[in-house]
Amino acid sequence: MQIDVEIPKAFIDIFKPYRYKVYYGGRGGGKSHVIARYLLISGMKEKSRFLCARELQGSIQDSVHKLLSDIIVNDKGFSKFYTIQKATIIGLNGTEFLFKGLKHNITEIKSTEGVDKCWIEEAEKVSSTSWETLIPTIRKESSEIIVSFNTKNTTDPTYERFIKNKDDTMLVKKVSWRDNPFFPEVLNRERLKLEQVDPDAYAHIWEGEADMRRNGAVYAKQINQARTEGRVTNVPYDPSCEVFTAWDLGFGDTTAIWWLQYVGRELRWIDFYENAGEQLQHYVDVLKSKPYNYSSIMAELPHDGAHGNIRGESVSIQLNSMGIKNRVLPREQDITAGIELVRQTLQYSVFDQGKCSQGIKALESYHYEWDDVRQSFKKSPLHDWSSNAADAARYASRAASMRKGGLMKRDDPFKKDYFRSSWMGT
Repeated sequence: MQIDVEIPKAFIDIFKPYRYKVYYGGRGGGKSHVIARYLLISGMKEKSRFLCARELQGSIQDSVHKLLSDIIVNDKGFSKFYTIQKATIIGLNGTEFLFKGLKHNITEIKSTEGVDKCWIEEAEKVSSTSWETLIPTIRKESSEIIVSFNTKNTTDPTYERFIKNKDDTMLVKKVSWRDNPFFPEVLNRERLKLEQVDPDAYAHIWEGEADMRRNGAVYAKQINQARTEGRVTNVPYDPSCEVFTAWDLGFGDTTAIWWLQYVGRELRWIDFYENAGEQLQHYVDVLKSKPYNYSSIMAELPHDGAHGNIRGESVSIQLNSMGIKNRVLPREQDITAGIELVRQTLQYSVFDQGKCSQGIKALESYHYEWDDVRQSFKKSPLHDWSSNAADAARYASRAASMRKGGLMKRDDPFKKDYFRSSWMGT
């Protein structure tokens, strides 16, 4: 069966053999349509298994299933070959398309075998943990990982992995509306209008530059100050001072852990770890594998550490049974107070730039969500790949202030709640 498809010049190398094929930039470049057609053509040439994934996929409607289906329906060549099913697409030769979310299906992703080509759409939202899980899974000989995204922040894990650290295994191409010969006039009028009224928005949306207008960074200023003052550096662990950990628990999500110790009046963030899809024993093993002098209370947990599971056992109880004495922090009444406490704590903190690199990146990227309707930031930060490390940092700051509250410039905003509430842990 022969099919004629016109591929824009900017994408002509997509048919060449590369392990990674990365297309990024602004709106209107035609990235998704070209990649979809590339996969459909590849699946007709030989029996293949394609995994189409994104960080979050609540349902099949959130995937590229509809885009692929629309292309198939509107092209007789494709429609004669492919059968569209509710949650998959099947070719006459046995080619199949799978659609999955990465963040909440880590275990399932790990067990997905025989993938010839994996397409990650909206990849600017993909976390380091998801990349570290996905890449070894796509291990078939001559397999490909195809990445498409619109630039958001240059500190995003996807941007750092494929743009800042590009290597010879990667085809990396920045594309924009200029590269799309089918760019519609109605969008061109919108493009020109935005260029006149909001050049910064135009640069991000249409030219694919990092979004500097709506950064909304929560802690970037404090981390930048720490860098300027030399407090993000190689931090030695002091075995004469006790170490404690602060956790953000991932129930079907990422679990993040910070290791900290006070050395004199200095709060040292000496280590960081996050992972997803692992049982509690895994994190206990990680904790015990570290050569640290732990305090009597080794783990500081968020309030949901006291919540029971289907067997009635809370994380706190389970950790105690595994030899990890812990404390459950009272529930936060207002995240704003917690954010302010972190900002204060960061003034007295130093970070190990090696062991804490992923956690530091998360703190720098953590930002408030932008409301396009109201043209303002929402009250709460956006929940994305950076959230788990940032949440754990709030719990770390609360625990640090409780352990040595006299170091803070102002009173701990949780101090009254602390004395009024009874601990939920053991």
